Amino acid sequence: MAAKKEKKLWYEILSSKEFNESPIGETSTYDLNSLKGRVVNVNLGMLTRDPRSQNIQIGFEVNEIKENKCHTRIKNCSLVSSYIKRIVKVGRSKADDSFIGESKDKVRLKIKPLVLTRYKVQNKVLTELRRMIRGEVLDYLKKEDADKFISELIYKKIQKELKGKLSKVYPIGTFEFRIVQRL
Repeated sequence: MAAKKEKKLWYEILSSKEFNESPIGETSTYDLNSLKGRVVNVNLGMLTRDPRSQNIQIGFEVNEIKENKCHTRIKNCSLVSSYIKRIVKVGRSKADDSFIGESKDKVRLKIKPLVLTRYKVQNKVLTELRRMIRGEVLDYLKKEDADKFISELIYKKIQKELKGKLSKVYPIGTFEFRIVQRL
């Protein structure tokens, strides 16, 4: 006699509370425990129905399963690499940085900002821009919890505020966060 084969079950994956737990996909599995920790990447333009935000990729991590529905939280937020290639131009200076910060609710985040100036600048100016970004972001993180930081980052509130402050040092063309990831 042949062994009885177990049947796969289908589970609906819901986005996090910031996006009103709208469905973002489905998955099937034999083992319910294999779903926990799974990361599903979704284009922000699909979630918000706004084509201007299609350059941002959101990673949702499954953290809870109830009634054949997988509930998630935001694991990471990153820019699509083709967008980065498109905005980096000749005759501009680019300042990248990477650092780890801790939010008010003790969540560690890896943060990688990206600054493009309008014209070529000296390294001294780029160093000052990096220093200002790091200081401002770490100060902001000490006051807010990680979920609020990520949601304000997705809706570009932090970028607008920081771009204004950075423009006092040198005219900024673009300011984005390449990657923000929970550790």
